[in-house]
Amino acid sequence: MNICFCLPGISHRPVGGVKIVFEYSNRLVEKGHNVSIVFNCKDTFKKYNLPNNFREYLCRYIVKRSPKWFELNKKVKKICAFGIDHNTIPDADIIVATAITTAKDVYDLNQKKGKKAYLIQDFENWDNTDSDVYNTYQFNMHNIVISKWLKDIVDKKSDYPSTYIPNGIDFSVFGIDTPIKERNPYSISMLYHKSEHKGSKYGIEVITELKKQFPELKANLFGVPQRPKDLPSWINYTRSATQEQLRDIYNESSIFLCSTVKEGFGLTGAESMACGCALVSTSYKGVLEYAEDGKNALLSTPKDTKSLVKQVKRLICDNNLRWKIANEGKENITKLSWDNSVNAFERELEKVLNKNL
Repeated sequence: MNICFCLPGISHRPVGGVKIVFEYSNRLVEKGHNVSIVFNCKDTFKKYNLPNNFREYLCRYIVKRSPKWFELNKKVKKICAFGIDHNTIPDADIIVATAITTAKDVYDLNQKKGKKAYLIQDFENWDNTDSDVYNTYQFNMHNIVISKWLKDIVDKKSDYPSTYIPNGIDFSVFGIDTPIKERNPYSISMLYHKSEHKGSKYGIEVITELKKQFPELKANLFGVPQRPKDLPSWINYTRSATQEQLRDIYNESSIFLCSTVKEGFGLTGAESMACGCALVSTSYKGVLEYAEDGKNALLSTPKDTKSLVKQVKRLICDNNLRWKIANEGKENITKLSWDNSVNAFERELEKVLNKNL
């Protein structure tokens, strides 16, 4: 098949949803398909008021050399486009919208550009109204969702049922180097993100309170933004961590903290489990795809910092519980293999290609 993914611009640093598209692209190419990724740079760098010719040159230059943070297979064709339309998009068998900002443009393309699929990775209402999001589900492209809770929402707004395909974990990238029982019980890590729905401010509150109670606590945070100015100096921070750095951070941690308020899936929590961390998380809908309270994680209500502190303390003070949670997590997360995900995704695209719409 000739498959084209449409991304809303260039991602200079690690972004979970973009990473998933890159993973699918690599694995579909390895299975013998022709894959293109269109980076829609229509609005990229516009806030800098650059001359249009120079801005377009800069975008093409960056797309040619991107991504720096992910090893994209050289067989994947990268296209820098300034808008998604009949002139900028190559002819394909399947074209895949990957975000709300690409959905309408993909829907409007003619049949030569391919049968249309929509990879839905979150309920993207942070810069849009709920109605805006619902409208994209009603285009009745072939909707593919990464979470069961998203399927429930999408299916209520679409004439056709969506297909649920959970994200995969690359177990050749994420695994255990430091045995679970040999880790420092006072070591914790967390993803930092500026967006309100990621809840990082609650996580920092939790870690700060834990430091008061356990002075020996060591914390490693990582994220795309620059180090927050108000982040306590004793907390280590890694910006734009590579996959190798992430593996090291996870393996240096006994506990991974996730304080998310709302998220489609929660990739870092799953990666941390694969690396042997005991997961303490809010019970946001995405994490329930792989986490079960008391079995392979300890869960708390979103924004309840007191409960999160209590859950982390339980793991610090009880080695057997921490080891149990970490080992269960490591075993349970193996069901989320990339082989399973890409095979299901490939089968779904073949269905899209063969159905009459």
